[in-house]
Amino acid sequence: MDPVWKFVLLLAVCGSVTGDSAIPVGHLQPLGGHRPPDVPIDELHTIPHPREFWDKYVKHEKAVILRGAAKNSPSFTLWTDEYLKDNYGKLEVRLEGKREKHSWLPIGVKGIGRDTIEHFLDTYHDSDAYIVSQLPTDMYHEVLVQPCLTCGSFRNSLVEIDLWMSSNGGSSILHKDAFNAINCLYNGTKHWKMIERKYEPLLHKAWEPSREIGGYSEVNVHQVDLLQHPNMAKVRWSNFTIHAGDCLYLPKSYWHQVESVGDVNLAVALLFARLEEFDDSDCDTQKVEYTPLSDFQVMWDWPGFGNMTMGHMDLEMGAREQLYEMAEDSEEGLTQDFIFQLLKLEMPEFDDEFLLGKAERGFAALDVNSKGSLDSDDIKALDWDTLGAFILEYENQEPSNTELFEYSYTTAEEIMDMILKLAKKNGQLTRSDFIHAYMTQLGGTEKFGTEIFDRLVEGQDEDMIKIQDLTVEKLEYALENWLIRIKPEMTPEMDEEYQERMKEFDRKIGVPNVAGDAQKHTEL
Repeated sequence: MDPVWKFVLLLAVCGSVTGDSAIPVGHLQPLGGHRPPDVPIDELHTIPHPREFWDKYVKHEKAVILRGAAKNSPSFTLWTDEYLKDNYGKLEVRLEGKREKHSWLPIGVKGIGRDTIEHFLDTYHDSDAYIVSQLPTDMYHEVLVQPCLTCGSFRNSLVEIDLWMSSNGGSSILHKDAFNAINCLYNGTKHWKMIERKYEPLLHKAWEPSREIGGYSEVNVHQVDLLQHPNMAKVRWSNFTIHAGDCLYLPKSYWHQVESVGDVNLAVALLFARLEEFDDSDCDTQKVEYTPLSDFQVMWDWPGFGNMTMGHMDLEMGAREQLYEMAEDSEEGLTQDFIFQLLKLEMPEFDDEFLLGKAERGFAALDVNSKGSLDSDDIKALDWDTLGAFILEYENQEPSNTELFEYSYTTAEEIMDMILKLAKKNGQLTRSDFIHAYMTQLGGTEKFGTEIFDRLVEGQDEDMIKIQDLTVEKLEYALENWLIRIKPEMTPEMDEEYQERMKEFDRKIGVPNVAGDAQKHTEL
């Protein structure tokens, strides 16, 4: 062990050198300052066979580094800025800020959090923009899938393919993702800090409804306050670096925090299902070799324009298996009313009218032969396009996946507040004052600011509005597209009731609830 870490470990056991036991070791230091990293991560220089990959790693949720596993992909050498602009420049991508949850979302030529690859590459060296997006399908043929995913249950388990790209550094929060992933780095360096999910009860996880599978910690990873978050001092962790050409197998719900460095940092993540068993029956006949991603079916793919489908559930384990069990359990089979009752159970914050509409549209997507009721054979016969159409109706759309994200990014309350403050200050509100404030104070775009002001002055000759004319009705009309997107939120009290009702429902139909996946900590 490094001498510095020996000293840190000694302090962790004995207290600070000043004898002040009230200040824990690692307090206000970056994540991991409380103790040295001591959870080993295997490093391999050859790709394991799918059976070995399952038996040693995926089955046991054990991370592994695959050194050099990305170097065979054409994308590793081809994807320079110039090549990407020339071949894929018009395709769109989703943007985030380099410091996750700590900055406004960047604005691209397609709006808040949306850009073209061409414009991003022209500006990203001097901006806060970071591509966190589904990979457009036109780019699939230049990405090779590692041999460990090319047979058995792995072959048909790809849920989503994501692209990550930034310049001059980026930093994530401490979080977990819903699915297993193989994350391959094509350019730059990534420093990973990882924590096994059995430590989740100690990570000061931000509250969210238990139906969610992902999640993040409230801890400031750059300056961990161990007085506010004392349980972090009990957490063991791993620390390692991924270089260009390396891949990492990141198990489902494995907590991690990542620092991206380098003039260009480019990665592709292959997200695959939360498998609970492995069928290797075709592994003796299927070629186990590097294979173009374009040869695989991906549950949620995206052409590079229009609404994305990031973050939706696994169409097999999350959708088909549960629908199958429901159809088996019900004497009437799966009906629209059954889906309506399930929605009422899972989304208690919404009213019946809203949920009935979702049930009608969702069941219509499934009932391709207009039978009115589906049995288990009907569910088995559904293709992914049909299951996907159902899920798009059943689940609520993530606003940042859409081209109209700005209606949800800024709230009607924030905009009303700003309008009234500006109007009170001068007795009136001008177009230039409003749009400038909307863009600089709320991070909005000129296009959407113009929409608001056009509605405020509709029917007037002047390009301004007096404070006495700012009625509730006029404000609500101007912000109609923001107001209709306000959704009720589930409260902790609702969530407690939801969990009890889901346990009862799961017992009835024999389907496990995959959302609440934190394991009880047994090492304290």
